[in-house]
Amino acid sequence: MYETDAIDVQILSNLLLDARYLSAPDAAAQADVTAGTIRNRIDKLESNGVIEGYETRIDYHRLGFLPVLFVCTILPDEYGSISQKVGQHPAVTRTQIVHSGSHNFHVVAIANCQSQITAIQNNLVEFDIEIESVSLINTEEKFQFSEFGDTEEDTHDKP
Repeated sequence: MYETDAIDVQILSNLLLDARYLSAPDAAAQADVTAGTIRNRIDKLESNGVIEGYETRIDYHRLGFLPVLFVCTILPDEYGSISQKVGQHPAVTRTQIVHSGSHNFHVVAIANCQSQITAIQNNLVEFDIEIESVSLINTEEKFQFSEFGDTEEDTHDKP
Protein backbone atom coordinates (compact mmCIF):
# COMPACT_ATOMS: atom_id res chain seq x y z
CA MET A 1 0.00 0.00 0.00
CA TYR A 2 1.30 3.42 -0.97
CA GLU A 3 1.08 6.11 1.73
CA THR A 4 -0.26 9.45 0.50
CA ASP A 5 -0.32 12.86 2.14
CA ALA A 6 -2.47 15.95 1.56
CA ILE A 7 -0.35 17.06 -1.42
CA ASP A 8 -0.70 13.67 -3.12
CA VAL A 9 -4.46 13.72 -2.51
CA GLN A 10 -4.70 17.23 -4.00
CA ILE A 11 -2.72 16.10 -7.06
CA LEU A 12 -4.92 13.03 -7.54
CA SER A 13 -8.05 15.14 -7.15
CA ASN A 14 -6.84 17.63 -9.76
CA LEU A 15 -5.87 14.85 -12.18
CA LEU A 16 -9.27 13.21 -11.80
CA LEU A 17 -11.00 16.49 -12.53
CA ASP A 18 -8.97 17.42 -15.60
CA ALA A 19 -5.73 15.55 -16.29
CA ARG A 20 -5.50 16.85 -19.83
CA TYR A 21 -5.23 20.53 -18.93
CA LEU A 22 -3.72 20.37 -15.45
CA SER A 23 -0.51 22.40 -15.35
CA ALA A 24 2.12 21.93 -12.69
CA PRO A 25 2.07 25.66 -11.81
CA ASP A 26 -1.72 25.64 -11.32
CA ALA A 27 -1.58 22.48 -9.20
CA ALA A 28 1.33 23.94 -7.24
CA ALA A 29 -0.63 27.10 -6.45
CA GLN A 30 -3.53 25.03 -5.13
CA ALA A 31 -1.29 22.83 -2.97
CA ASP A 32 1.00 25.71 -1.91
CA VAL A 33 4.17 24.01 -3.20
CA THR A 34 6.46 24.51 -6.21
CA ALA A 35 5.72 23.25 -9.72
CA GLY A 36 8.82 21.05 -9.43
CA THR A 37 7.35 19.40 -6.35
CA ILE A 38 4.15 18.66 -8.28
CA ARG A 39 6.08 17.13 -11.19
CA ASN A 40 8.20 15.05 -8.79
CA ARG A 41 5.12 13.87 -6.90
CA ILE A 42 3.35 12.88 -10.13
CA ASP A 43 6.47 10.98 -11.26
CA LYS A 44 6.56 9.19 -7.90
CA LEU A 45 2.83 8.37 -8.03
CA GLU A 46 3.30 6.97 -11.54
CA SER A 47 6.43 4.96 -10.74
CA ASN A 48 4.75 3.42 -7.69
CA GLY A 49 1.71 2.38 -9.71
CA VAL A 50 -0.76 4.71 -7.98
CA ILE A 51 -1.36 6.52 -11.27
CA GLU A 52 -1.73 3.71 -13.78
CA GLY A 53 -2.11 5.88 -16.83
CA TYR A 54 -4.25 8.41 -18.62
CA GLU A 55 -7.08 7.61 -20.98
CA THR A 56 -9.28 9.09 -23.63
CA ARG A 57 -13.00 8.42 -23.25
CA ILE A 58 -14.89 7.94 -26.50
CA ASP A 59 -18.64 8.30 -26.88
CA TYR A 60 -19.22 5.24 -29.07
CA HIS A 61 -22.90 6.09 -29.50
CA ARG A 62 -21.96 9.27 -31.39
CA LEU A 63 -19.94 7.13 -33.78
CA GLY A 64 -22.82 4.74 -34.40
CA PHE A 65 -21.55 1.91 -32.22
CA LEU A 66 -23.21 -0.02 -29.41
CA PRO A 67 -21.32 -0.59 -26.16
CA VAL A 68 -22.38 -4.01 -24.86
CA LEU A 69 -21.99 -5.47 -21.38
CA PHE A 70 -21.62 -9.24 -21.10
CA VAL A 71 -22.08 -10.45 -17.53
CA CYS A 72 -20.41 -13.84 -17.30
CA THR A 73 -19.34 -16.53 -14.88
CA ILE A 74 -15.89 -18.10 -14.96
CA LEU A 75 -13.94 -20.32 -12.59
CA PRO A 76 -11.93 -18.26 -10.07
CA ASP A 77 -8.66 -20.00 -10.93
CA GLU A 78 -9.04 -18.80 -14.53
CA TYR A 79 -9.44 -15.08 -13.76
CA GLY A 80 -6.10 -13.90 -15.13
CA SER A 81 -5.80 -16.19 -18.12
CA ILE A 82 -9.37 -15.70 -19.35
CA SER A 83 -9.18 -11.93 -18.93
CA GLN A 84 -5.98 -11.77 -20.99
CA LYS A 85 -7.41 -13.99 -23.74
CA VAL A 86 -10.71 -12.11 -23.93
CA GLY A 87 -8.84 -8.80 -23.97
CA GLN A 88 -7.23 -9.85 -27.25
CA HIS A 89 -10.60 -9.77 -29.02
CA PRO A 90 -10.65 -6.64 -31.22
CA ALA A 91 -14.11 -5.54 -30.04
CA VAL A 92 -13.38 -5.85 -26.31
CA THR A 93 -12.57 -2.57 -24.55
CA ARG A 94 -12.66 -3.65 -20.90
CA THR A 95 -12.88 -6.67 -18.63
CA GLN A 96 -13.63 -6.66 -14.92
CA ILE A 97 -13.22 -9.45 -12.42
CA VAL A 98 -15.76 -9.29 -9.62
CA HIS A 99 -15.05 -11.52 -6.64
CA SER A 100 -18.61 -12.68 -6.07
CA GLY A 101 -19.02 -16.33 -7.03
CA SER A 102 -21.29 -16.23 -10.07
CA HIS A 103 -21.58 -13.24 -12.40
CA ASN A 104 -17.90 -12.68 -11.61
CA PHE A 105 -16.57 -11.59 -15.00
CA HIS A 106 -17.80 -8.54 -16.92
CA VAL A 107 -16.82 -7.83 -20.51
CA VAL A 108 -17.51 -4.57 -22.34
CA ALA A 109 -17.30 -4.76 -26.11
CA ILE A 110 -18.22 -2.47 -28.97
CA ALA A 111 -20.45 -3.60 -31.84
CA ASN A 112 -22.42 -1.92 -34.59
CA CYS A 113 -25.24 -4.43 -35.07
CA GLN A 114 -26.94 -7.46 -33.55
CA SER A 115 -24.94 -9.90 -35.69
CA GLN A 116 -21.69 -8.51 -34.27
CA ILE A 117 -23.05 -8.85 -30.73
CA THR A 118 -23.89 -12.47 -31.49
CA ALA A 119 -20.43 -13.06 -32.96
CA ILE A 120 -18.75 -11.63 -29.86
CA GLN A 121 -21.01 -13.75 -27.66
CA ASN A 122 -20.05 -16.87 -29.65
CA ASN A 123 -16.35 -16.00 -29.27
CA LEU A 124 -16.72 -15.64 -25.51
CA VAL A 125 -18.42 -19.02 -25.22
CA GLU A 126 -15.37 -20.58 -26.93
CA PHE A 127 -13.34 -19.61 -23.83
CA ASP A 128 -15.64 -21.74 -21.60
CA ILE A 129 -17.30 -18.60 -20.32
CA GLU A 130 -20.90 -18.89 -19.19
CA ILE A 131 -22.74 -15.77 -20.32
CA GLU A 132 -25.42 -14.81 -17.83
CA SER A 133 -26.74 -11.68 -19.57
CA VAL A 134 -26.08 -9.35 -22.48
CA SER A 135 -27.09 -5.69 -22.18
CA LEU A 136 -26.59 -2.56 -24.24
CA ILE A 137 -24.92 0.21 -22.25
CA ASN A 138 -26.93 3.37 -22.69
CA THR A 139 -24.89 5.93 -20.75
CA GLU A 140 -22.05 5.93 -18.30
CA GLU A 141 -21.34 8.54 -15.68
CA LYS A 142 -18.14 8.77 -13.72
CA PHE A 143 -17.98 10.43 -10.34
CA GLN A 144 -15.01 11.55 -8.34
CA PHE A 145 -14.12 9.40 -5.32
CA SER A 146 -14.99 11.62 -2.35
CA GLU A 147 -11.68 10.97 -0.58
CA PHE A 148 -10.00 12.96 -3.37
CA GLY A 149 -11.99 16.16 -3.10
CA ASP A 150 -15.32 17.66 -4.05
CA THR A 151 -18.19 15.64 -5.42
CA GLU A 152 -20.09 18.69 -6.63
CA GLU A 153 -22.04 18.68 -9.88
CA ASP A 154 -19.16 20.13 -11.92
CA THR A 155 -16.91 17.16 -11.04
CA HIS A 156 -19.20 14.69 -12.82
CA ASP A 157 -18.12 13.53 -16.25
CA LYS A 158 -20.89 12.80 -18.70
CA PRO A 159 -20.12 11.37 -22.12
